[in-house]
Amino acid sequence: MAIDPDGGGAGEGGADRAKIPRLDKQGDQPESWGAGADAVPVDRLSLLPEDVLQDHILTRLPLKDAIRTGVLARVWRQLWKTRWGPEGSCSVEVRGSRDALQRDLKRRERMARPWNRIDRFSLVAETTTLTAKELRSFVEYTARCSVADLHVESRKRSEMLSFPVPKSSLDLERLSLRNFRISNMYYDDKHPKFRALGVIQLHCCTISNNRAFQNMLKVSPSLLTLDLRGCTFLERWEWGEWEAMDKCFVMPPNLRTLTIAECVSHKMSRWKARLDLVHVPSLRSFRYSGDIIDSPFFLPRAAALDDIYIQFSYSSASEKYIDVKLNEYLPEDLSLLNVLTISGNALRGASSLPDGGGPAHLPSLNLHNLRELQLLMFELEAVNLADLYVFLKACPCPNLERLFVQLPASDYKPLEGPIDEVREEPPENGLDNLLTVKFSEFNWHHTGVQLVRLLLSKARSLRKLLLVSPKYNVLASKILQHTDLREARADGKLLLSQFDDDAIQPYHSEASMKP
Repeated sequence: MAIDPDGGGAGEGGADRAKIPRLDKQGDQPESWGAGADAVPVDRLSLLPEDVLQDHILTRLPLKDAIRTGVLARVWRQLWKTRWGPEGSCSVEVRGSRDALQRDLKRRERMARPWNRIDRFSLVAETTTLTAKELRSFVEYTARCSVADLHVESRKRSEMLSFPVPKSSLDLERLSLRNFRISNMYYDDKHPKFRALGVIQLHCCTISNNRAFQNMLKVSPSLLTLDLRGCTFLERWEWGEWEAMDKCFVMPPNLRTLTIAECVSHKMSRWKARLDLVHVPSLRSFRYSGDIIDSPFFLPRAAALDDIYIQFSYSSASEKYIDVKLNEYLPEDLSLLNVLTISGNALRGASSLPDGGGPAHLPSLNLHNLRELQLLMFELEAVNLADLYVFLKACPCPNLERLFVQLPASDYKPLEGPIDEVREEPPENGLDNLLTVKFSEFNWHHTGVQLVRLLLSKARSLRKLLLVSPKYNVLASKILQHTDLREARADGKLLLSQFDDDAIQPYHSEASMKP
C-alpha cells in the first residue's frame, strides 16, 4: 500500500494521467468556458462547495483513498492534508531544547476533546533528548488522534530506548520506525489491536524480544507490506535457556510484499531467525539483500510472484551454497513473474559444469512471462559471462523486453595480460523481443564489449542500447571502431552517456534497498 505524499498513490504516472481531458459519451471534448483555442475546460469537481469536499467526501475516506483523490483535479492534490483541520498532517522535530519539547507536549495534552484527528504524524528526535516517558506521551497522543500514518525516528540507533506500541489504534494504517528497540508488546488473541494496519517498516531497529515481534505481526491481521532493513534480532535468556532457538516467525496470511535487507541475527549461540512464508500464497513481491548462509526465508511453493529481488553478499565461503539454496528458496512455478533482479554470484552455480556437459544444480525456472531482468554484477569476467549464457539457455526468457546490467565502479584501465576466453556458447535465441538494454558503469573491458556485441546481433527488435560510462577514454574510441558498433551508433541504436539517464530506470533500484 504505497502512499504518495504529494497526492498521487494511483500508480506510476497517476498525476500525468489526470491532465488528459476526458471525452464525453459522444467522444467530444469536455464543456469549456469561452471558445476557440483559448477555451478553458470546466473542472466541475473543483467547483464543489468546500463543505461538500471536506465533510461529505474526504472525511469519509480512509487515508490512502483520500490521498488518491489528488488525481481527480489539480486543486485536490494537497486537499487531503486539510480534511482534519490545520494539523491534519503534523511533523515534530525534537532537538537539544527540552523546554520546547515540554511546551509542545503540554500544548497537545491541553487540546479540547474530542481530539483533533490527524492523518500523518512524524516525530524525529535525538536519542539523548527524548526520554521513554516523553516518547510514550507522543505515541499515546497519536493514538487518541486516530493517526493513520505514523513515523517515529531517532537520529542515532538506540539500544536502550524502546518504542512503546500504542495500546490500540483501529485507524493506524502505516507504521514506520527507525533506530528503535522492539522489546515488549501485549497480545490479546480475541481483540486485535491494529485491524487497519497494512504497512510496517522497521529500519535499523533492534528486535530484543522475539515474542514482541511475533505479537506485532499477530495483532496486524490486515498486514500487506512488511519492510525490514538493517534490523538486528537478538536472543534472550529466559527460564534457564535461550529463547527462540531456531525461531521461525509466522507471517500474516494476507501478506503481499516482503522486503528483507541486510538484517542479521545475534550469533552467541546457534540461534537463527527464520520467516515462515510457506503458508502465505498471497505473496506477490519478495526482495532480499544479505548473506546467503543466513538468508531467513523459504518462499511459498504456490505463490504467484510478480517481482523478485535477490542480492547475495559476495563471499567465497558462501559460493558453494548458492545453487542449492536457490533450489530450496524459489517457488516451483514462476510463470507469472514479470521482474527479476538477481546478483551475479547467484548465477555462479550455473557455470559449474559436470562431465556430462549440463549445468550442475541449476534451478529449472519458468521465466516465460518475464519482462524485465536486472543483473547486479560484482565483476564481469569470462566466468561471469559463461554463467549468464548458461542461465539464459537453461531458463529462457522469450518475452524479455528490458535488460539492465549494473557493473561495479572501475578504474577504466585496459586489462593487462592474455584475455580469458568464454568457454560457453552464447544462446542462439530467446532475445527476439528485447527492446531496451542499459549498462551502468560500463568499463570497456573485453567481456563487457563481447556481451554488447552479442545483444546487438541477437536482439532483433532492439531499439536502444545505452552505455553509461563516466570516463570516455582512448580504449573506448578504439573499440567503437568495430563495424557493428559503428553501424549501431549511426542508426541511433547504440547510445553513450557519461551520466545516468533518469528516463531509463529499472523497476528495482539498489538505493531503495538500503537501510
